[in-house]
Amino acid sequence: MSALDFVRKSHYGYYFIILAAALAALIHVICKPMLEGGNNQVEINPIVLAFLIYFICGIFFTPLARKTHVISKFGRRDVMFITLIGIAEVSGLITYFYGISTATAVNASIFSNSEIIFTLVIAMLIFKERLQIKECIPFSMIIIGMMIIPIGNDLYQNNFVLGSLVTGDLLIIFSGLLYAIDITLCKYLGDKFDVKKTVQILSFICAAFTISIIALFQIPMDVELAQLPNILIMSIIGTGMSTLFFLMGLKLIGAVRTVLLYSTTSVFGILFSGLILSEVITSADIFSAMLVIAGIFLLRNKLAGTEKVGETDIINKTNAGHVVLSKKTITRFNKVNTISIKEKINSIFPNCGIG
Repeated sequence: MSALDFVRKSHYGYYFIILAAALAALIHVICKPMLEGGNNQVEINPIVLAFLIYFICGIFFTPLARKTHVISKFGRRDVMFITLIGIAEVSGLITYFYGISTATAVNASIFSNSEIIFTLVIAMLIFKERLQIKECIPFSMIIIGMMIIPIGNDLYQNNFVLGSLVTGDLLIIFSGLLYAIDITLCKYLGDKFDVKKTVQILSFICAAFTISIIALFQIPMDVELAQLPNILIMSIIGTGMSTLFFLMGLKLIGAVRTVLLYSTTSVFGILFSGLILSEVITSADIFSAMLVIAGIFLLRNKLAGTEKVGETDIINKTNAGHVVLSKKTITRFNKVNTISIKEKINSIFPNCGIG
């Protein structure tokens, strides 16, 4: 392949990642009306919605997983980690749904990058690594833009009373912490298992957890037929297709650019919140999102490692921007054996027609 052909092909990588970010942002605006009810719609319980998404996602990945070859068999230790990952995954999504039912979709979009920071903090605690002086400023920018400004603005609007709106904000941030734990646990699985097969198994495990909770607490599964299209969009397009585009783009442009571009999920989420849900977008919201993205850009080497390390250490797992394949990970702390991203993506999507 000539250098010109490579440059032309790499442009598709940018399109894939931006498209993946836009599709993932749909989750924020689609789930909120279903969790709130109103407009002659039944209010769906967050646990019921989580079950439907995981179950549909598992079905979506089943035909893809059938075409994969077995890399390694699941051992007892692997089953334990997958179970823990499933618990963290379910807890994160349910907490997120409870949070967004009272918070605004705009704030949920701003908080969507919180798992990146929490994963970084957890990795720093585990490996006892500290931020360098030059990294403290961008890290502070992310914290201020992602947490202090949105929550402070909500407190100001509610006369500094911890109302349902602020509680929803805190729940969404806490879900980011649960997703970060999820990501950290996934690193221990390494590259032993095919990604699609792992996603399929995790989706069904999470579905089993949620249906068990539904049965235990006798939660009514009130879902209208008219709500199913939105649930399918969240599960297949916002989750499955977003993941596929992400992986295809990752192969073409590398880990660092992927992390930077995918952080625009918050921008798309804010735009969709205004266009679809008619939520008010304030200058504080725009400033918060820009501050977070600028901080991620300045902290890109800490978040994604060097380009060389990032391309060999990326680990994909389930999570959903909230559900589904977490595309964000701290690659420089990964200690498992690695393979090149080209080999890995080819093993995942051998017929994707790229590369």
